[in-house]
Amino acid sequence: MNLEELFKEAEDVCSSKIREIQDTKRKNELKVLSAFRSAGIDEYVVSFVGTGYGYNDKGREALERVFSLSFSSESAIVMPQIISGTHAISSVLFALLRPKDKIVSVTGPVYDTLRRVINSLAEWGIEYYEIPFEYREDIEYIKSKISKSPKLIFIQRSCGYDWSRRSLTISEIASMISSIRGIFEESIFLVDNCYGEFVEDKEPTEIGADVIVGSLIKGVGGNLAPTGAYIAGKREMIEKVGAFITAPGQGRDIGPTLGIQKAILQGILFAPHFIGESLEGLTIASYVLEKLGFEVLPKWDEPRGDGVQRVILKDEKRLIKFLQGIQSFCPVNSRYMPEPQDLPGYSDPVILAGGGFVQGSTGEFSADGILRFPYVAFIQGGYSRNQVISGIISGIEKIFEEVR
Repeated sequence: MNLEELFKEAEDVCSSKIREIQDTKRKNELKVLSAFRSAGIDEYVVSFVGTGYGYNDKGREALERVFSLSFSSESAIVMPQIISGTHAISSVLFALLRPKDKIVSVTGPVYDTLRRVINSLAEWGIEYYEIPFEYREDIEYIKSKISKSPKLIFIQRSCGYDWSRRSLTISEIASMISSIRGIFEESIFLVDNCYGEFVEDKEPTEIGADVIVGSLIKGVGGNLAPTGAYIAGKREMIEKVGAFITAPGQGRDIGPTLGIQKAILQGILFAPHFIGESLEGLTIASYVLEKLGFEVLPKWDEPRGDGVQRVILKDEKRLIKFLQGIQSFCPVNSRYMPEPQDLPGYSDPVILAGGGFVQGSTGEFSADGILRFPYVAFIQGGYSRNQVISGIISGIEKIFEEVR
C-alpha cells in the first residue's frame, strides 16, 4: 500500500474522531462570532490606526472586549507589544509576585525559555518549586512537599518540549484546579494556554483558572496576526499586569495598536476553523505514522489537549530529514533546507521547519525539534488538513529516501 492509499484508509478509520473535531470547531466558531456581536465591532474600530501613546485607542479596546468574551473572562490584555507567550507569562509573574512569594509548577519542569525567566525571579527572593507531572493530582504528595500556600500555581497545558508527558484536557485542568484549591485557597492559578486555544469547546478561564496566556502567532491569531500575545482572566489581576506592562498610573490606558488590530481581529475570528482543520490533519497523520511503525503522541483516537503532534524518531538524521521534508511543503521558503542552530534560551541546538508569512509562526504549518534523544518532531498548525497531510507525506518520504 502506498502513502496516498494509507491516508485514504486513515480518513475512513478516523471518521468518528473527525466528526468530533468538526463539532468542536462549529461551537467555537459560533462562540467567537457571538463575541464580536456582543462587543459591537464596527468598521470604524477595525480601521482605526492608533499611534503615539495610544490614548483612547479604539483598536486596543476592541481587542480586549473580543478576547475576554471569547475566553469567558472578566478582562483581557491583547497587545502587539507583547512579543510571545513567554513574554506574556513573564509579565504576569513579575506583576503578581513579590519578594518571598513562592511559585509552584504542578506540571513538572517548565520549558527552556521559561526556565530563564524562573531563574531571574530568584534574584528577587521568589522561590520556585516543581511537582513532578505524575503527581499533579496527588494532594497528599503536594501537601508533603509544599508546606505553605504558594502565591501562584503554574499549569502548562501543552507538553512543551517534554515529549513524554501528555498535554492536558480541559476536564483534567478543571480537576487539578478544584483539588489543589482545596488545600491552597488563596493561590492564583496561571495556565499557559499556548497551543490549547479552541482545541476543545471550553477554555481554562471557564473552569477555574484565574489567568491564562497565549501567543497570537500560535493558533489563536488565525495565521493573520503579525505579532503579539494575550493575557485574560480576573479583572483585578489583569489590571496589575497592565500596570507592569506599561507603567503604574497609566496601565491599560496606553499602548497603540498601529492598525494591527484588524489582522488580530480577523485572526481570532478565523482561528477556530484553522485549528479544527489542523487537528483533522494531525489526527489522520497520527494514524498513518503509527501504521508505518513510528511512535506517536497522541495516538489518533486519544483525547487532545493541544494542537501538537509528536513523532518520536530516535535518530538525529531522521529528525533532520523529516523536518526538511516538511519545510519543502511550506508555501514560503519551500526551497530552504533547515539545519540545526543555536537559539536564545535553549540548551541544545534546535531545528525549525516552517515557511509562512509571519516569522516564527507555529499557527501556520510548521515543525521543530531539539537535537537531543529521543529526537522528537513536534508538528503543529496548518491552514487546512490537506496541507498538513501533504506536508507530513513529504517528511515521511524524506526519511524513506534516506533509508534507501
